[in-house]
Amino acid sequence: MKIRFKQDKRTILQILKSAGVKRKIRVIDKLNGVNERDSINILLKVLEDQSWVLREKAAYKLIQYGSRVVPRLERLLLRGYWYTRAAACITLGEIGNLRPLSTIVELLLHEDNPTVIREAGTAIVKIAKSHADTFPEAYDTLNLSDGDRSRIGALLHRIDPDFKDRAHTGQVHE
Repeated sequence: MKIRFKQDKRTILQILKSAGVKRKIRVIDKLNGVNERDSINILLKVLEDQSWVLREKAAYKLIQYGSRVVPRLERLLLRGYWYTRAAACITLGEIGNLRPLSTIVELLLHEDNPTVIREAGTAIVKIAKSHADTFPEAYDTLNLSDGDRSRIGALLHRIDPDFKDRAHTGQVHE
């Protein structure tokens, strides 16, 4: 079955509110005819959907926009449901930009939801691996107590056993 719909933001958002999950997935896959700004807005809105399948699909589609979506994803880390914060962490980790590091670290230190904690830690590990040469300096500039650094280091080691505290060693293990 082919989906045909008017390629505008309002129509797509209406479909995403009322359709079943399978149809929503097909709609997300067909965003090619929508301008970039509207596509980004639609995908960011989908990160707030109750369906993990849709959020994950939107998170991975947002990666193609790279640094352009980082500020908006950072804002999602500070509000909304736990699943929105987790999906934003997935995207930020895949994009690998250093800019949201302090926001992700703050989320990691103050979050109660285990899924968000895991995704925030995974995002930090991925960012560290993609910026092996500059991550230690960026991490050192964060205003963290020794206790916070130890907590973060232990958590990141649990997520990735090969992860060494890159803030102090400057080494990245693939």
